[in-house]
Amino acid sequence: MRRPFSTALMLLVIGGASPVLAHEPSPAATVQSSTIADAATRFLGSLSADQRALAVLPFEDDAARVNWSNLPGPMAPRHGIALAELSPEQRQAAHGLLIAAMSSQGYGKTAAIMWIDDILRVEEGEWLASATLTPEQRVQREAILASRSSGNYWFVMFGDPGTSRWGWALSGHHLAANFTVVDGQVAFTPLFLGAAPQTVQSGPYAGWSVLQHEIDRGFAMMASLNEAQRDQAVIAAAVTPDLFTGRGRKDSLAAPVGLPASQLDARQQAQLWGLIREFVGDATDEAAAAQMAAIRADGLEQLRLAWWGPTDDPAQRFMYRIHGPSILIEYTREADNRGSGGPGNHVHAIVRDPRNDYGEDWLGKHYTEHPH
Repeated sequence: MRRPFSTALMLLVIGGASPVLAHEPSPAATVQSSTIADAATRFLGSLSADQRALAVLPFEDDAARVNWSNLPGPMAPRHGIALAELSPEQRQAAHGLLIAAMSSQGYGKTAAIMWIDDILRVEEGEWLASATLTPEQRVQREAILASRSSGNYWFVMFGDPGTSRWGWALSGHHLAANFTVVDGQVAFTPLFLGAAPQTVQSGPYAGWSVLQHEIDRGFAMMASLNEAQRDQAVIAAAVTPDLFTGRGRKDSLAAPVGLPASQLDARQQAQLWGLIREFVGDATDEAAAAQMAAIRADGLEQLRLAWWGPTDDPAQRFMYRIHGPSILIEYTREADNRGSGGPGNHVHAIVRDPRNDYGEDWLGKHYTEHPH
């Protein structure tokens, strides 16, 4: 179970409200979980019996609950029902569930990531038409290209939203959102967000970007550090593929590394909290406030900032990590996904709670992920 803070007296103050015990959801959280459950019920009610058979799995199906991925559909088959298989009315209900479970910024990021797959389909099709590939490579690339679509995102429900313990997930290329409701409390991790292109380079949508504030805030954070602080924060001059804590690497980090937040001055601490909120704030206000309270309760000395790669050029490959007992945030610019080997217009981000992914702390169990 979650390590106690003064025997579970973790204080959560929302808008001046009275403190509440960590194991008791606040009135606002209870309203939030009911709102999400109502939206889930409306979505399920819009489905036919055959569609519900695809979309609903038992809450106890642990293997399915950890089976998210950010890979294209042909590389990682999903549970659930795809948006492409829904009518316009059913899609509206699905988006209503997303809106209920996320903040306006979180929904905006999620919707943009799905939409960008349509842009990627056009860009990748133009590249594929002239690319030099082996026959095997071309077959694989064409299969992936066929899957590029804002409709290839799968909704799956775990259990009954009318009960006290249930969950749901949305997974597709560059997106994996996992929500768990336990006795009125809402867990929203793991949350994976990514984009390729991160910024649209040409055509009528040139300039459209997603996950840009995460880059800007990260580099501003590093620019605020003095030389001694930067020496502690920067772990290596290059990014390697084994760093990112995606699915299957849940237990890969032995301990936080980098610069302790306790060594930041007041202005720098404010910047760090702003960077953390950029990620945690993708959840609803109530879920985000509870997560921020847990991070603060752990203490600044347990919260670390680490960086890989250059700190002055966001066009190059870089990665940063914010890691503590109740939070793991990672953001990285990936390599070019068309084989050049250089930095790409391609980013990955993840938010995890080392103690409570999938609501495991509240459920009193540990979920074991499996690598791709």
